[in-house]
Amino acid sequence: MGRRRKTIFSKFRVSTKTFFNIVGFILIAIGLIALVSFFNLLASGGGEGRILYQINQIMVGLFGGLSLIAPFIIILLAGHFFNTKKLKFIKPNVSIGITMLFIAMLGLFHSGDTGRAIGENLALDFSQAGATIILLVTLIIGLILFLDTSIDVFVISILKVLKSLGGVFSGRISGKGALNGKKDLIINQADKQQSGSSFIKDQTAAEKPKSPTLASPIASQKLIATTSKEFAIKPIVSGSSSTTWIYPPLSLLQDVTQKEADRGNVKMNADIIEKTLDSFGIRARVAEVNFGPTVTQYAIEITMGTKLSKITALANDMALALAAPTGQVRIEAPIPGRSLVGIEIPNKKPEIVTLKKLLTSGALANKTDPLLVPLGLDVAGEPQATTIGRMPHILIAGTTGSGKSVLLNAWISTLLMRTRPDELRMILVDPKQVELTQYNGIPHLLTDVITDSTKVISALRWAGAEMENRYNLLAAAGVRNLAGYNELEKVEKIPYVIFVIDELADLMMFAAGEAEDLITRVAQKARAVGIHLVLATQRPSVDVITGLMKANIPCRVAFNVSSMIDSRVIIDMPGAEKLLGKGDMFYLPPDQAKPRRIQGPYITEKEVNEVVKFLKSQVPVVHYTQEITRQAAPIMSTAGSTQVAGRDNDPYFNQAVETISQFDKASASLLQRRLKIGYARAARILDELEAAGYVSPSEGSKPREVLSRGATETMQQ
Repeated sequence: MGRRRKTIFSKFRVSTKTFFNIVGFILIAIGLIALVSFFNLLASGGGEGRILYQINQIMVGLFGGLSLIAPFIIILLAGHFFNTKKLKFIKPNVSIGITMLFIAMLGLFHSGDTGRAIGENLALDFSQAGATIILLVTLIIGLILFLDTSIDVFVISILKVLKSLGGVFSGRISGKGALNGKKDLIINQADKQQSGSSFIKDQTAAEKPKSPTLASPIASQKLIATTSKEFAIKPIVSGSSSTTWIYPPLSLLQDVTQKEADRGNVKMNADIIEKTLDSFGIRARVAEVNFGPTVTQYAIEITMGTKLSKITALANDMALALAAPTGQVRIEAPIPGRSLVGIEIPNKKPEIVTLKKLLTSGALANKTDPLLVPLGLDVAGEPQATTIGRMPHILIAGTTGSGKSVLLNAWISTLLMRTRPDELRMILVDPKQVELTQYNGIPHLLTDVITDSTKVISALRWAGAEMENRYNLLAAAGVRNLAGYNELEKVEKIPYVIFVIDELADLMMFAAGEAEDLITRVAQKARAVGIHLVLATQRPSVDVITGLMKANIPCRVAFNVSSMIDSRVIIDMPGAEKLLGKGDMFYLPPDQAKPRRIQGPYITEKEVNEVVKFLKSQVPVVHYTQEITRQAAPIMSTAGSTQVAGRDNDPYFNQAVETISQFDKASASLLQRRLKIGYARAARILDELEAAGYVSPSEGSKPREVLSRGATETMQQ
């Protein structure tokens, strides 16, 4: 029996994507032909075409005067058969909304045979009034879907339009009415463009509030809904008197006029990824493309039985094939929550993510959490935000220029723009003396920006004491956290406290032992009483970020670091060394095992100064407490000792105290090596340390236990 001969058509296969594209083009052709039929009716000499004429007559008979809209609806529906990720205007809500609008208008106007059938059947079942109500509701729902807005915004917009039209028509009746109408229009338009400075002048010009209901939170919320989105007025209730606090307007922040990120040829990159994987024996296809501000993520779908390790091992080969701008690509295998593998290619020109863009997004707008801060845009271009209350403490690490201080400034500015001084207070530590000192003089601070390392330990001691005092208040009131305590009646509201340290490495070099103890103690217990730590460092090594601190501070942010070892220290896995810098970061929340890649917010120094200037204009004179920085005691310093030695002690006594505090153990051999002295002298110093209470008595060959590491316990002789 001979072999069955295969024809060329037996190998012909059409993918689903190609089939849908063909259907889409056919629908577009039908829509264009239907549209052309209306214009060909104007052709002279019978050149309109018989088929086009018949099509036009059918459409006019079905839809009447609204038949001209039908071709556009067909073309819009055809767009759904293509890649809607690249066609931003093709959305299901737009297509459904315009279809509902078309059907409702057909029934309302009885346009064509279809419109008459809809109107008559509804009138037969629901009466003429009921049919009109149903069609009007359908029309409104279609408008809401088409405009992609909520019902309250839609109603407010309609009322504003009617009010503006009323002002215009009343202005035509009389000159006085015209003047009033113009003034109303000017005021309505100025509500959206009014700057913060002019608003302050208007408030200071008024001697008393016109309405006494400003002291009511419910009344203030109604006032906020009717005022401009750029600013809001909310009351501050302090004892029996109430004052008005004006939140900084968003107009203080700048809009960066920049085009979208340059991503290169997306289709060509997708083809290169598929061909490169195929050359290594991996069958895969690009399922979707996510457009991020810094990177473009190509989500690939692989066949069953393919090991992920084979794909992750091809990172360098993929970078070579794609000619990546930075020479590196990141492979996320798998994408959390999806059965896809993400290949992230750096954009040729990144997009700047401004703080104003994030504050006006859905992630932060209309949210009431006072500790909500923006994170940035993820690899899909979606705004991300988190609350410090859920962290509840965070470690931030990255090299110089990677974006740590910019992120801190963005968070601090956000908190200042969203909270009142009676809701949130801050302690800012800036050893570099140039990053946070511009915040001096604002009412949200508990003390001046701390630049002296000796005062940082005092502030940490104060935080520990304040934590214990707050726990006593919570225990007496029978509540579990600060939010529950502030909801009680007839109690003085307690503000949240954010403790920001811009450079942790400088503090750990100055007094590692005591700083670690105090930070650990606050991190272990302070969450429930509303005290939160934000620690940043440019040197994420094990001697700066110790294991005990990492165990109590589970939330991490990693910017670009210098090595894989530093990446493992901060997020317990490699990858941060491949970040691009300038705000490109990994965010590891406490409830997730893998970090998320996010482009952090950008804020300029001018914007920070504008926010600070606005706050100072409301409270020109502030009174900081000196108690926070006056709890300092003599602290051991690795740069120079402040320990007072006794008269009979060895000259190396102070250095020996520093040595045992640094290594947390004491032995003669350790002192010999570190101080470069003989055994007899080292043993004698060890006896002096035991007599002073620094080390435990000898237990044979075991190292002595260090009993005291702080200089506050020095024996003064």
